[in-house]
Amino acid sequence: MKLWIKTHRRSAVLVAISLLLPIYVFFAVLGKTLTTRAEYQEQIDSIAPRIARMEGLVAKEQALRDALSGVNTVMNDFIYPSGSDAAAVSASMQAEARRILGQAGMNVSNSQVLPVRKRDVFDYVSVKVVARGELEQLDRSLAEIARFRPAIFVETFDAFPNRKRRKNVGEEQTLTVTMQLLSLRAVQ
Repeated sequence: MKLWIKTHRRSAVLVAISLLLPIYVFFAVLGKTLTTRAEYQEQIDSIAPRIARMEGLVAKEQALRDALSGVNTVMNDFIYPSGSDAAAVSASMQAEARRILGQAGMNVSNSQVLPVRKRDVFDYVSVKVVARGELEQLDRSLAEIARFRPAIFVETFDAFPNRKRRKNVGEEQTLTVTMQLLSLRAVQ
């Protein structure tokens, strides 16, 4: 064999290339196949937890729907729905604030609807109210505002004591209160 290789060099090189080329192609294809398989396995491994989560969600679908309806009920209890007009919400909130303060015994001297501030998920509906009354009346009105639904938040609060006259020394101190009340309206 060595003699043949020495005498027929050109033919020996062609035979060697003819044998090595299919072996090289075989190993190249095998390497590419194994690399591709490893990539696919990695993708499958990364997808498996997501599929398990989705299967868990499907299994708990009814419980999630029940919880979502409960959240929507609670949410509607605290904010104005998106179907309501912002101007109507402002007017309603102004009337309710005047009613609450009036029922607590405070004298509302001024109320003003402020411009609606638009945010991502909610519109901020604000009303500014100026009232005068005693500390006990203020306490009752703030407690009633806290219980009101949809929720009304006190955004700013300023209280100033009114000057007493000498002849009314026995009277309780009255306050002038300026409050900016805020309520939320859903945008969607």
